[in-house]
Amino acid sequence: AELEDELLNRLNNNNNNISNSDQRLMDPIIGKSLTRNGLDWIRSVSIPSSFDKGEENVITVNLQPPTMLHPKLQEITSNITQVVQEEIVQLLSNKHTLEPHDVDVSVKINPQDITTASNNMTIRETTPQSSSFALKNITHFVAVYSCKGGVGKSTIAANLAYQLSAMGGRVGLLDLDVYGPSLPILVQPDDPTVRKSPPHVQEGMVEPILHKGVKLMSLGFVSPNSGVPGSGPNGGAAVLRGPMAGRVVSQLLKGTNWGELDVLVLDLPPGTGDVQLEVCQSLSLSGAVAVSTPSALAWADVRKGVEMFGELGVSTLALVENFAYFVCEGGGRHYPFGKARTLAAGDDDDDDDGSNETTSDAPMQHHHFMPQSSHVFHLPISETVSDSNESGKPFCCDEPNGNSEVFSKLADAVSADLLLLQHNMMPASMQGHQGSSSTAMVVTIDEVEDSAFDVPFTQLDIDNSHKKFTVRLFCNEGGYQKIIGGDDLRSRNPKTGEVEENSSSNSGEGDGKTVQHGCGGGSHSSDRGSSQPSITVHHHSSGCADNSDKKDNLFPAKISKKGKYGYEV
Repeated sequence: AELEDELLNRLNNNNNNISNSDQRLMDPIIGKSLTRNGLDWIRSVSIPSSFDKGEENVITVNLQPPTMLHPKLQEITSNITQVVQEEIVQLLSNKHTLEPHDVDVSVKINPQDITTASNNMTIRETTPQSSSFALKNITHFVAVYSCKGGVGKSTIAANLAYQLSAMGGRVGLLDLDVYGPSLPILVQPDDPTVRKSPPHVQEGMVEPILHKGVKLMSLGFVSPNSGVPGSGPNGGAAVLRGPMAGRVVSQLLKGTNWGELDVLVLDLPPGTGDVQLEVCQSLSLSGAVAVSTPSALAWADVRKGVEMFGELGVSTLALVENFAYFVCEGGGRHYPFGKARTLAAGDDDDDDDGSNETTSDAPMQHHHFMPQSSHVFHLPISETVSDSNESGKPFCCDEPNGNSEVFSKLADAVSADLLLLQHNMMPASMQGHQGSSSTAMVVTIDEVEDSAFDVPFTQLDIDNSHKKFTVRLFCNEGGYQKIIGGDDLRSRNPKTGEVEENSSSNSGEGDGKTVQHGCGGGSHSSDRGSSQPSITVHHHSSGCADNSDKKDNLFPAKISKKGKYGYEV
């Protein structure tokens, strides 16, 4: 026990035997120490009692990362092994003559000890009676979208899910293309029956289909006797109006007993309609993956999708250009849909024939919502991919090949960004963009100097009796609270938050500002300047509404969380 404590103290830098700058004990993605003073992933060390007697035994280090979806876990475990070997040699130098390679070290990770929880506070605090209870233990939601049909989006979504599962993650795949579900064709489980959940689970729930470690659900798996148009593997045309499609999506999403998942991959239908808005507004999407072809027709719609998700606060973590090229028997590379419109990771500036790899009119190479080139991937036209789709077995489940290597890199890129987002850091796909910072989605306020507030943790409350709104922002140093009167809110420009010249506010409410620093620290009134947080307001009125009464009609009001950092009043 004494030897274990000494080794653990050394690993946690408690006696400064290991320099804080030792990069081997730093997470290569997050950039923080794995020790107790940093991420605190090294939880315990087990050394057999007979070890210091020179007998051959294995030292066990228990590592507990927040997720198995970490592309550098193997590198981390290897580094920990090296450090433990060196430290043991030093600790036992008075008793034994050892070399680091003489010490056997096993770094163990127990996935069952890794807890999952939604990053949406509203979903996380739901009760078993809530319709969103099934989403409570899903850490990340990742949407795969294309906005143009026929570009291979469902193939990308399915193989990405299986590749993430191969990394050790607990993964679910939900086919939300209710108009033309394709998951039952791409993945053909031995038992495709959707069954009701056990009695102890919330009433009305169904169990997802488990296939090779991935939990699946699609309208195509649902019994055709369900009454939902288009359900079943051989269902007819899904004739659904917008509201009906939204309800079907909500039922598939919230009516499935997903359990604990590191990530749920959402295969969205083409377009930017009701299904996409329902998903973006009802979930806190961690990010999205865009799929296109080099064709100008496909890119015209992809631009709309990238902008829509970006404006809703959802980062496009990666872009896959499918059908980018094919290689003929002679080894030449051909581009039937035109050359790539974005430069991908590992691409040379010039082809073998001296021509540029990308088109000269690439419309989104420098778009501020586009991911960096390291998160752009080109997938060739492949007979292997087509055969796997026809057979109902994702090609990522087969032996490694050229196509699965692309998906391995895609999964690494997506998982690395999810890890950064989980620690409130800017995803690598967005780093280097103009205006980006080391922390994702932050806002600064003139009244509170040198503080960057995390937008996703913003809270909005309402006091109907006094007709006021309360906005709370949080940062590492403390919190900021702003009380805004209803009339004041109405007088501001919906986009800029500035007071409009033709508007006047006579309520006199909303002038109180309270700044709190530290954990429960002292507070003081602040009357420096008149800067206020920018509030985006979307006005909605029916044709029969009298806009002259909008002040009186504002209260009583109800607030609900929408999307990553939005509220609906």
